[in-house]
Amino acid sequence: MKNKLSTKIKFIRKYLKIKILEDNVSFKEHAQERSHVYDLIKRVVSEGESHSALIIGPRGCGKTSLLNSVLHQLANELDLENDSLIIKLNGLLHQDDKVALKSITAQMQLENAVGDRVFGTFAENLSFLLSCLQSGVDRRCKSMIFILEEFDLFCHSGRTQTLLYNLFDITHNKQAPMCVLGVTNRLDVMEMLEKRVKSRFSHRHIFVFPNENTESGTGDIETPLTALQERLLHLLSMPLSIANKNVINKDTPKRRKASRRKSIANIEEMEVDINDETIQYAVPPEVLAKCRTNIQQFQELDENFLEDWNSHVKSLVEDQRVINTLEKLCYYTVNEQIFRNVLFQVVSQLGATKPYIEATDFQTIVDSTVAPEHRVKLIQSLSILELSLVIAMKHGMEIFDGQPMNFEMVLHRYTKFANANSSTQTVPRPVILKAFEHLQELEIIMPVRSTDSIYSTGDTTTSRVQKEYKLYTLAVPDEDLKEAVKTFKALPTEINHWFNNSVV
Repeated sequence: MKNKLSTKIKFIRKYLKIKILEDNVSFKEHAQERSHVYDLIKRVVSEGESHSALIIGPRGCGKTSLLNSVLHQLANELDLENDSLIIKLNGLLHQDDKVALKSITAQMQLENAVGDRVFGTFAENLSFLLSCLQSGVDRRCKSMIFILEEFDLFCHSGRTQTLLYNLFDITHNKQAPMCVLGVTNRLDVMEMLEKRVKSRFSHRHIFVFPNENTESGTGDIETPLTALQERLLHLLSMPLSIANKNVINKDTPKRRKASRRKSIANIEEMEVDINDETIQYAVPPEVLAKCRTNIQQFQELDENFLEDWNSHVKSLVEDQRVINTLEKLCYYTVNEQIFRNVLFQVVSQLGATKPYIEATDFQTIVDSTVAPEHRVKLIQSLSILELSLVIAMKHGMEIFDGQPMNFEMVLHRYTKFANANSSTQTVPRPVILKAFEHLQELEIIMPVRSTDSIYSTGDTTTSRVQKEYKLYTLAVPDEDLKEAVKTFKALPTEINHWFNNSVV
């Protein structure tokens, strides 16, 4: 009996992990933005138009999932595989034009056509690739959909934006049916584009923000908490269609005989039971195929067990302890990826000795994920030089009654400390400046705005002053800094002494 339960839990665990981690085509929110992207891509594929757009939103809000769901829907409606080419580039990998071209050629499957040819410019190479795709009497080209993840990294100021210029130029001049979709989390991305690139871009912006929908499907006001509850119910519930129907009434011979005759049909029609309300919880067949998972293996599960599981999940969602925990998670973050990571950890703990999820599991994992101690761990992950700059800034702000400081002021205090301690290694000025900039990236120090209000939309001092003289304030509470220094085991004694004693 225990082995049977262990097998069932193993299959539930496997199915839920696939749903949580791999299902990136199920997308229900942001109907208006999704419809906009759907229309753009459909017109490119079916009408041969050319378009460009930017999808902008914070990390974890579902930008890539939105794109994947649109492509998944179009693949079912149109012959997307034969009528179009989908080329995906990532700013983390394809910043270099040569690397990007090599990836484009590979995704177009034109390596043999290019061979050992040498091209003078990027534009020549790209136009040759387009000519290779042209076919028929009218020399029409296949529709191309370029998806540029981390779009802002293609706009690096140290490089010419040749890739973006050529792609936008094709869409602007309608040389070939092409859709260029950039995905980024930076609102100021347009300011990073060169003038020639900006002039060829359509200036079509699609903003995707978390919890933008104020009304749920029932017409009630939807809060971040209710949205998370719905996601929790959807991600942890199991579809009854994958269960082995034979197990339910195995004592009835006639029913069993009929089931045996239709066993093959049941496998094929397993996911299209019209009367099954739980079909919405099913993982799309394409996702299972991508994971090389055969759905027949889940027939080890019986329908009674899955119904018990779903009723348990429903009661879990309504448990006040879980609601309080989800509310705490909403207070810290609305990033769905973090939420899915929490669910993954919860599901991973399932086993024969622990067949059901408990409310305390959620509480423990959410507490460890969003606990205030993460700021302490962040400070302790800094290098000794970076931590010294933070301490120098703290002392400086204490002297000047909380007034913001610039790099030169912090450097003066750090140099004074370094000269007073012979054991402190001498560090070149550019290295110290780089460490200071890294503190800003981690948001341990924050630039000061030109007005008193932190909600003002005015420019910061950073936009008008040399970087050495930009004013910053310390964004880390004193309590966290004290806790980090106190529990930092590898911290040199003189730095600990410098922090704890009076200002030098």
